Amino acid sequence: MRKNTITRFLHVQLLIIILLMIFLPLTASADIGPKPSLHIIAENMPDGVCYLDLLVNYTLEHGRPNISDEAKYDPKMLDILKKYNVDGWRPAMVTGTRVPMFGDIICDVKDGKCTMNFTYVGVPDEFKIIVVTADGRTVVSNVVNRKAFDSTVNFDFMTGEAAEHSAILSYFLQFLFTCSGTLVIEGIVLLLFRFNLKRNYKPFVAINVFTQILLGLAIFTMMYREGIMAALWVYVPFELIILMIEACLFVKFLKQHSETRRVLFAVVANIVSFAVGIALMLNPALW
Repeated sequence: MRKNTITRFLHVQLLIIILLMIFLPLTASADIGPKPSLHIIAENMPDGVCYLDLLVNYTLEHGRPNISDEAKYDPKMLDILKKYNVDGWRPAMVTGTRVPMFGDIICDVKDGKCTMNFTYVGVPDEFKIIVVTADGRTVVSNVVNRKAFDSTVNFDFMTGEAAEHSAILSYFLQFLFTCSGTLVIEGIVLLLFRFNLKRNYKPFVAINVFTQILLGLAIFTMMYREGIMAALWVYVPFELIILMIEACLFVKFLKQHSETRRVLFAVVANIVSFAVGIALMLNPALW
């Protein structure tokens, strides 16, 4: 019994060292963890191409525009956006943000509807929606205070009203997506480590669902109370805690193979699922 306790202690210490070596350099790069996203569904839009941007109300001292190659945009419509500044509200994509935000302003309307996606750490907690039409009309929405990390907002061009979908529903759908994706990715790693799925699927699924619930609750709570940046800051240390919890539980409940292999499986599985998640968030075209 004493030998097993010492062995497990050494494994946990090894895991902590590996985690520090892997994640600390990444943390320093400030490009780690899930990235917030905003999905806008615009309805009752005029036919043709419109430009849709987000209005923010903070002063920009050192930032960068979030669009490039201005030659592809209509100069008159773009100029309307650039010059828009009412009570401090200005277009985020065109005039810039403190930190990057990915997306585009071109809204290709079909049957009176278009969808727009914005992502990365520059997505604002508070914003308005502005639409500029080909004939120079400008429509601005009410203020939206987003609560969901991955948010969906409906915008009606005719009324100018914008409203976020239920934050609870958004987080539930996000949990289903991330949890199922994690199970698939880490399940493949489980097989690559030569664990028998039939013998191990119950603890494997239970542990992953448990840790995904913990992670989701942590991000949801911080996002709802403090906003995007706070949620991002919480994610990094909490992800390390989750990994250590999984490693200890896999050591105890997985069947077959040595404790060392179980710990290594936990480390590799989490790194792979984390890397896939980052790749998806940085490449919205892959969604």
